[in-house]
Amino acid sequence: MRILLTNDDGYLAPGIKAVFAGLLAAGHDVIMIAPERNSSGAGQSIAVYNPISITQVEERVYFVTSTPADSVRLGLQCVYGSADNYPDLVVSGVNMGENVGEDVLYSGTVGAAREGTLHGIPALAFSTNGVSKETHNTFSHLESAARVVGELVAKLETNAKYLPDVFIWNVNIPNRPYAEIKGYETTKLGLRPIHQPLIEQSTPRGNVIYWQGHSSEPEEYEIGTDLDVFMKQEKVSITPIEVLPTNYEQMPIVDALTS
Repeated sequence: MRILLTNDDGYLAPGIKAVFAGLLAAGHDVIMIAPERNSSGAGQSIAVYNPISITQVEERVYFVTSTPADSVRLGLQCVYGSADNYPDLVVSGVNMGENVGEDVLYSGTVGAAREGTLHGIPALAFSTNGVSKETHNTFSHLESAARVVGELVAKLETNAKYLPDVFIWNVNIPNRPYAEIKGYETTKLGLRPIHQPLIEQSTPRGNVIYWQGHSSEPEEYEIGTDLDVFMKQEKVSITPIEVLPTNYEQMPIVDALTS
């Protein structure tokens, strides 16, 4: 397959490098176009008031001085050139840190994938966990995550005729040796309690600054959600998500209120 590979951790991140090597070894035509710097939490934001650039650093590798979504936008325009030459698939990740539940609203990894779908290209967003006391905040099994990415891309290639023209899947891969990953499961997005409060800190000059609080974990995981399947059961969680977030069920309610 012809694949545009991107992420939000930056083009030098170990996660995207592992996936890049794995997809190339599998024979895919891959071009990496990713942010110059870590852009975690960028969502699908784009630069509006600042100019951006794209730079080729080696064969098949480019960085963009902007967000993950801009990396896809500029990559399609400057590297692929026209819609007639667009890739078959956008792969975003593998992100070093899970993107479950409400994370998809903030995630640059998911934002880059969704940007691909707006251009008519199916997309996969991949993430893995590692930030915890149990893992000592290390991502020790990126080669396992890259192997899962390769497997899923191969399944898409083999079964392309059964798939819609455009879709986006949010995929979370346990940070475990490949042999310990307990399969795949289709899930819905879960919802954790609201983030912990912002952390207040005084600077040496007496100013007050704030750091984002950590995600809050629920006491119980709802069955069938990505939180349950990925976080508790240690399976690969695959959540199909909407390209555009129209709530069709509420349209009759709006009609009734405004007629």
